[in-house]
Amino acid sequence: MGLGKTIQTIAYLGWMKYVQGINGPHLVLVPLSVLTNWMNEFARFLPGMRVLRLHSGDVAERERMKKEVMTDLTGKYDVVVTTYEMAKSKQMNHVLVSSIYWRVLVLDEGHIVRNESTNIAQTVRKMHYEQAVLLTGTPLQNDLHELW
Repeated sequence: MGLGKTIQTIAYLGWMKYVQGINGPHLVLVPLSVLTNWMNEFARFLPGMRVLRLHSGDVAERERMKKEVMTDLTGKYDVVVTTYEMAKSKQMNHVLVSSIYWRVLVLDEGHIVRNESTNIAQTVRKMHYEQAVLLTGTPLQNDLHELW
């Protein structure tokens, strides 16, 4: 906490787009408790980045998002910020997991996927992405199985 992981990640995504010319879409998975912070930091430090906040507790709203917002994601948004719960939900699972190829997958509080038998760890393993960035302040074990 307070190590600058969010800002460094936002700077990295901005560098990819504006310096390297590598467009998204990028996916940032976060705990619900920091979703608003991620959105505020994008608006503050990289206002030119087109960021979608994808979260709702209402099933009907999730269906609306799935149909209307996610149909042409690559042309409308650079980054999708959503929660782990949304990624594993039935309404969004197919869209986030198998129908989109993500340039960068960012896992905030990445130690959440440490246990490979959890639903979210299995969901993340099914995603299609070019590279993954795991952010955590919690130490990981130093064995190859857990790092994988």
